[in-house]
Amino acid sequence: MNDIQFLQQLLQIDSSNPPGNEHLVTEAFINRCKQNGLPFKVTMLDETRSNFEVTLPGKSGKQLVLCGHMDTVSPGTGEWIYSPFSGEIADGRIYGRGASDMKSGLAAMFLALEDLYLTSTVPPAGVTFLATAGEEVDSCGARTFIKENDCRKIDALIIAEPTNEKIVIGHKGALWLEITAYGKTSHGSMPERGINAVDHMLKIVRLLDEMKIEWMTDRKPLGKSSLAVTMIEGGVQTNVIPDKCSIRADIRTVPPQSHSSFINMLKSKLDLLMDQGEIYKYSVETILDRPSILTDPAEDIIQIAQMIKGKSSANHYGVSYYTDGAVLNPRSEIPTLIYGPGDEKLAHQPNEWVSLAAYQRSIQFYRQLIMTYGNWGPEMQVLCKEEEKVEQYTDKKC
Repeated sequence: MNDIQFLQQLLQIDSSNPPGNEHLVTEAFINRCKQNGLPFKVTMLDETRSNFEVTLPGKSGKQLVLCGHMDTVSPGTGEWIYSPFSGEIADGRIYGRGASDMKSGLAAMFLALEDLYLTSTVPPAGVTFLATAGEEVDSCGARTFIKENDCRKIDALIIAEPTNEKIVIGHKGALWLEITAYGKTSHGSMPERGINAVDHMLKIVRLLDEMKIEWMTDRKPLGKSSLAVTMIEGGVQTNVIPDKCSIRADIRTVPPQSHSSFINMLKSKLDLLMDQGEIYKYSVETILDRPSILTDPAEDIIQIAQMIKGKSSANHYGVSYYTDGAVLNPRSEIPTLIYGPGDEKLAHQPNEWVSLAAYQRSIQFYRQLIMTYGNWGPEMQVLCKEEEKVEQYTDKKC
């Protein structure tokens, strides 16, 4: 089975989350490893969900982790040109749910390690391929890995989320809140006898609009923080004054913004509205809390990626979506590179695809990255600086 057929096999597996069923993807990795004698580790989360690991020892004590998730979002209700689990190939692209986000990056990382193993190549640093469950919902796989490896040394982390082959050094934080306004029911013809929770929620939404502007921060390369009300639910029936109304808010943050500070500020402002008689009662519940992560561009893993891509690709980017890096590296203490062949604009969309050329380039990119990390010292950096006119970095160069 060649590289493209292997990706096609992964795309033909339905690992939509919920429910996940990531162990089906794990089984594909297991079968591939057994064919080639590649040692592996499986961590079961439950009967249908698991994490998968392959570790190759290195020449030094440094440890590099390559991480990707096996679950995808559901195919959705949009119209697909090809079946979302067909892995159809057309015009240099392969289609399917997860093609960009992120089975192409996942497969490319694994194949880079597999090639090293099959050629008996010992990398400079120890390297672990980690395929996780659950990233699209609760990062249960990454949380399980951290729980079982809380003392594990990780010197650098690479995450294969879709970046369209750009060097990404960080992502925004994500804070999802459910805010509920409470009231008292009465007959719809006698609204003065009740307390209308929907009316009060309108005041809360206006407050959030004000906070969106007041709290907004811009931090390169991640961009601006944002706040959006994305769901609303309330009311019993047309002729009943509602005693409850809830909204969901999606808040994206950038350093140095603090999620706890935002929640405290929000509650303080809501308390003031209560004191002023503008609202009756409220509650705020945290649904998801993922910190932003950001890596210094001077870190070895970023410098190496930059050299592999060539001097013309020295720009560094940030992305709006969160990754398992928020769980594996919540305080940005581990230098982290986000890099994958998929296009983030295609993620979670109908007719998701990835360029086969980008996918195959990524296999070589990850291999070169592994073979350079751990050897990256002052002499190597000087040698690379002398090769600024070289457009494509290869193993024969620094």
